[in-house]
Amino acid sequence: MDKYSFLNPIDEEGMIYAQKGNKYGYIDIDQNIIIPFIYDELSLFSEGLASAKINGKYGFLNRKGKKIIDFQFDEVDGFYQSGLAIVQKNNKYGIITQKGTFIIPIVYENIFLSEKDSLICISKNKKWAFFSKKGKQVTNFIYDQITFSKKSLILIKKDKKIGYLDSNLTEKIPIGKYDYGTPFNNNGLAIVSKKNRFGVINNKDFQVIKTEFDSIGYLQEEYSDSDCFVGFKNDKLTLFDQKGNLIIEGIKDYFKDVCRLNNKVKTIYQIQKGNGLSGVIDEKGKVLIPVIYDEINRFRGDSVTTVMSKNKYGLIKSNNEIVYPINNDWILRDRDLDFYIVKKNDKAGIINKNLLPVLDFNYQDISPCHYNPKNLFIAKKNDKYGVIGLRGDIIIPFEYDELSNWVEYGPGSNYHFVTKNNKKGLITKGGKTIIPPVYDELRFINDQTIILAKNQKFGVVTIKNTLVIPFDYSKICTETFNLNLKGKEFYVQKNGKAFVIDNKNKMIRNKISAKEKELMNFEMKFLK
Repeated sequence: MDKYSFLNPIDEEGMIYAQKGNKYGYIDIDQNIIIPFIYDELSLFSEGLASAKINGKYGFLNRKGKKIIDFQFDEVDGFYQSGLAIVQKNNKYGIITQKGTFIIPIVYENIFLSEKDSLICISKNKKWAFFSKKGKQVTNFIYDQITFSKKSLILIKKDKKIGYLDSNLTEKIPIGKYDYGTPFNNNGLAIVSKKNRFGVINNKDFQVIKTEFDSIGYLQEEYSDSDCFVGFKNDKLTLFDQKGNLIIEGIKDYFKDVCRLNNKVKTIYQIQKGNGLSGVIDEKGKVLIPVIYDEINRFRGDSVTTVMSKNKYGLIKSNNEIVYPINNDWILRDRDLDFYIVKKNDKAGIINKNLLPVLDFNYQDISPCHYNPKNLFIAKKNDKYGVIGLRGDIIIPFEYDELSNWVEYGPGSNYHFVTKNNKKGLITKGGKTIIPPVYDELRFINDQTIILAKNQKFGVVTIKNTLVIPFDYSKICTETFNLNLKGKEFYVQKNGKAFVIDNKNKMIRNKISAKEKELMNFEMKFLK
C-alpha cells in the first residue's frame, strides 16, 4: 500500500477512496482500480454519486466511475437526501437533480437547503425566498434572514423584525412580536427578547422562562455550551434546566460539574453566593454541600474533593461528609493519582486514598516528578531539594538550592536543571551530573546547544558536556527571538566587537547590523 499517499476506510459498497501522488481515485480491497487516478479532487459518495474535478471543472461520477453529470461547474456540494445538489458557476448558484437536470437555474446569489431537504432557500438582491424541492417558488423575495431548526419552527427576519414559521410557511409566532430570537434548540425552546427583556419560549409561544431578564444564554460547561439556561438580572444569575425549570436563583457564579454520589454519577453545580462562599447543588437545586466554603475544587467524577475554609484545606465527600480535617495549609488532589500530598504546619507528607499515611510529614515541600508522578517526587528538606520515592527512598540527594520539574523547552524527561551554591548545572533523573553546577548562567536551546556563563565569559556545550564554543566571549546568543541565523551559527561579542561564528568557532561575518545587535542585546537579557 506504500504507493498510496492516503487511503480512506473501506465503505459500505467495498470501495476505498485513495490518493496517489496528487491525483485521486477509488480501489477495492484487492487494489483493483474502480475509478482511475486522474482527478484533481474527488469526494466520497453521497446518494450514489461522487463529485470530481478535472481540468478545473466539477462533475459527478457513479460508483463504476462513469460520468453522469458533465464537468461544467466551478464548485459543487454533495447530493442531499432529497436527491438535489447545489452547484456554482460564475459566482452564481443553482440546483440540479441526480440526472443533471436543473430545477433551479444558476442565476442566484446564494442557496441552501433545509435540514429535511423539504424546502429550498434562495437569495436574490440580498433578499431570501422559499422554493419547494421541485423548484417551485412559494414566497416572494421578502426575507432578510432564514434559519432552520431541526425539530421546530423556522426563524425568519423581515424588515429588521423576527418571527417564526412552520414547515407549511404559516406564521406561527407573528413577525414583530419579539425584538430578538434564536433558532429553536433540540428541546424545542428558543431565547427571545421584547423591549430588552429576555426569556425562553416553546414552539407554541408559551414563555417557559418569562421575559424579565437582562439577558439569557446557554449554561457553560467546561468545554462547550449545554442545553440548560442561565439568566442574568441585577448582577445575579438564575439557573434553569433544559426544559426551563428553575434550578436556583440569586447566585454570583456557577460551574457545572460531575461527581459520584451513592455509587452513581451525578450532574451537579458548584455555586457561589454574593458573599463569596461556595456550595454544591444537584441538577434539581437540592443542596448537597451548603454554601459555607471559601473554595471547592471540582469533583470531575470523583466522590471526594478538596475544600478551603479560612485559608485551611481539607477533603470532603459529595454528600458533605468531611473525610479529612479542614486544618491543613495545602492539599494536592489529582484524580489520576492514588494519593494526596498534604502540607500542614510547614511540613509536607503523603496519604493514600484511604487517608492512611504513605510518606511521613518530614519535608518542607513535595511535588510529583512530571516523568513519573505516581512514584517519584521532588522534595525539600533542610532548605535543600532532592528526589525521593513513594516510601521515602532517596533517588537524588538533598543538596540543591533549586531542582527543576517539568520545563516546556527543557532537555526532556531524563534531566533536571539544578542550582547549587548559586551556580547552575544539569543532572540526570538518576542524579548523575552531566554539567556540574559551577556556572553563573545556563540556557538550554537544544541537545547540541547549551549556552553557559562562567566568570563573565560565555561558551557552548552539548547535553553530553562536549565543548562546542570555548568560553572566550562576553556575549553569545543564537537564533531565538528572530535573529537571522541558520541553526548552527552564533552571534558573539568579544573585546567589544560583535560578529557571527559557526559551531566550529570559525568566523562567518565580522560585522552585524544595528538591528541584529539590538536583537542580540534583547536576547542576552534573558540570560541575566
